[in-house]
Amino acid sequence: MSNETRAGGVVQLSSDLSFFPLGDEMVVFSERAQSLIGLNSTAALLVRELQEGAAISRLVDTLTSGLGVAPDMAEDWVASTLEALGSHGLLGDCGGAPPLAPPPSEKEAVLARRRARMPPYEVFEPHVVARYRLLGTYALIRYGHKDQMRMVDAVIGHLKSEEPTDPNFVIDISATGWTEDGNRHISSNIYCDGQPDDQAMKLSRLGPLVKTALWVKAVNAYDFLLNFHAGVVAQGSRCILLPAASGSGKSSLTAALAHGGFSYFSDEVGLVERGTLQVVPVPLAVCVKSTGFDLMSRYYPQLATLPAHKRDDDKVVVYVPPKPGEIRREAGFVSHIFFPQYVEGEATRLEPLSRSVAFTRLMDQCVALRCRLDRDNVGDMVRWISGIDCYALTFSSLDDAVALVRTTAGAE
Repeated sequence: MSNETRAGGVVQLSSDLSFFPLGDEMVVFSERAQSLIGLNSTAALLVRELQEGAAISRLVDTLTSGLGVAPDMAEDWVASTLEALGSHGLLGDCGGAPPLAPPPSEKEAVLARRRARMPPYEVFEPHVVARYRLLGTYALIRYGHKDQMRMVDAVIGHLKSEEPTDPNFVIDISATGWTEDGNRHISSNIYCDGQPDDQAMKLSRLGPLVKTALWVKAVNAYDFLLNFHAGVVAQGSRCILLPAASGSGKSSLTAALAHGGFSYFSDEVGLVERGTLQVVPVPLAVCVKSTGFDLMSRYYPQLATLPAHKRDDDKVVVYVPPKPGEIRREAGFVSHIFFPQYVEGEATRLEPLSRSVAFTRLMDQCVALRCRLDRDNVGDMVRWISGIDCYALTFSSLDDAVALVRTTAGAE
């Protein structure tokens, strides 16, 4: 704790904050900073004291005299609460100035350099043409070489459409041959509606890039509120959200649940509709990393026969399209959120999470917002999660994890 904190200084909350009760917990939102955080009951108590102008010494006294917390621990709790509020831009005032836009990520910088290397689009005679549909968006893809479609269809072929609908956008993929160490390769320049989108120097890199182009266009054309990095499955009319960072075992668990009788929505896109707050199916193929081939072959025995692809992060992966009978077609309301984390050798277990903690963890996995946050849509989000049961799921056994999810979610 800082010297100012120990001296009992005063900390002011930002003047533009909105406060949303969540039981005895709270969500605090700043429209100026476009930032929000879920607070547990203790932190919510401290914020209510700050709203009344309490000094830091009074916050510590509230915990020690009111809750019987030891003084050193009370100081730590106050400090951690203030640190969390400050890190989200919720303390003090910034003169109403909007937050600065974050600098481009390394991934964005690499993509910009690839696009800069690409020549302007020139009309070419396609070798083969195909149509694809995702979320109501139709894409026409024109391939310069037949092997390009073979690799792309290994990733999004299950989304092919024979409908004669006019496309919403066109992807053109030119083909140029080149040689390295005596091996012949095909370089692909990818254009969306005539604009440079990306470049794959080898066919093994093409499929994931075209998948991204289709996915981004389709999602951006959809009227969503929140886009979470999450697996999604369903049982009956209710959905289960599995939000987690890459490497958590999210895709493996999603696949295991789909194999175990749950309907499949997606292994990486939790798309929440604006207004209804239902999750819509985005049935992309399940991505299986090379490190998980042995584990996942029990669910997908055809893994060894599928083409290997290399993603931008240089991970070798294969894509397994969902079976038509596994795919859920209708949107559904979320009844449960499980935050999965694979830990080798750990006992598989569930830990109930308070909704404030779950809300903060869920927003950490939000990769896109369709519109600017305001009091109304944040209030909708708080009411939404107030009716959802939330858990942390640590697992080393997929079978045990599936059994826990089935039992907890009341699956038949």
